[in-house]
Amino acid sequence: MRKLFLLLLFSAIVFSSCSDYSYNDYTEASSYRTPEKPEDTLFSHCAWSLDEVCLLTNLLETDEEKKLFIAESIGNNSFENINEWNGNIDFGKYPPNGSSSSTNIKDAWISIAYIDPSVYDNGTYILNETSNWTIKHDFSFVVDTRKLPGDCKSNFRICGYDYDILVNSSSSQINATMNIQSEYQIDRYHWVVHCSMFSCWVTCDYYRTDTFTDHLTVSDSKNIRYENFTINSNYSVADYYNNLAEVLVDVNNSRVYFDIGNSSFSKETYEYRIRYENAPYNILVKEIIPVNQTSFYGISILDRDDSIFRLLVPYNEDCTLTIAGHFISQSFSGCNATASNHTKTIEEPETPEICNSFFYAVSLFVALYILYLFFRGRISHA
Repeated sequence: MRKLFLLLLFSAIVFSSCSDYSYNDYTEASSYRTPEKPEDTLFSHCAWSLDEVCLLTNLLETDEEKKLFIAESIGNNSFENINEWNGNIDFGKYPPNGSSSSTNIKDAWISIAYIDPSVYDNGTYILNETSNWTIKHDFSFVVDTRKLPGDCKSNFRICGYDYDILVNSSSSQINATMNIQSEYQIDRYHWVVHCSMFSCWVTCDYYRTDTFTDHLTVSDSKNIRYENFTINSNYSVADYYNNLAEVLVDVNNSRVYFDIGNSSFSKETYEYRIRYENAPYNILVKEIIPVNQTSFYGISILDRDDSIFRLLVPYNEDCTLTIAGHFISQSFSGCNATASNHTKTIEEPETPEICNSFFYAVSLFVALYILYLFFRGRISHA
């Protein structure tokens, strides 16, 4: 009977063995602390840099103004500078956008930290076919290894944890999900009283094995759309006279620039500023600011018909129309004012007939008077 009991006990321990996990590190509950917020990366950048940008920030009043000024200076509207800055940011355990906790999984978070290249537009990130996203995450596996109430001994066996990250993307959204599983076991021992015919004694005997599993899922998402860069703008030389040209520029794209010689014309519906996200790590991204502005130099705008501008410019064969998107631009060059449909001759204004008759009469009178004076002089000297 005693052998049978020992066999059953051994079997129970074997059957409650740990599952296989990839990671076994953990933190004692008594020593775990919620991650502290690190120093702001933009301010730490200026803590060791004494360049003009950082010195000028002292003239600004609020931290938000200073951070925006530094971010603009670092980004400088360049995707290369922005990506270099973002790639050098050291993400720690502190959650940039909030975290979740369960019994044993603490302060878990996942973030689609940045997309390169991308442009932020009112809650949506505009991408192109080369855009890549970077995922950051963190969490802690925490176990309370204190002896359980009622046990004379509690033997903790830390099985470990695993996690997987799944990223799904569509034409309108990116979703990143992290699933975390953890497990630990406790071999529990209770005091047991044993008695024989003559005496009783107490031993700390194996009681049972309890298994504690935990599971937590955290996620992050970003709304996206892909830029559809199409050429919908054009230009043409409508008329040419006296080294001046009338040029029609049809601006159906958001950012159009026309140059002819030293003269220029532009029409823009937005401009950029640098946005910082995931404070205090401060990921940088271009942000669209809506505008509706037209600028020109050395050009007169004769009129406008919907999207078509009629410009009067000093003629030059060096013409360029540039259509700019967020990531690429395309240009068309060359002016041709020699074609008959692009050229017109300026005619001299006609003189009224009455003016011509009067002119001839005056001329005849003057001529006769001069002849009269000439012959009169010769006769007087004869």
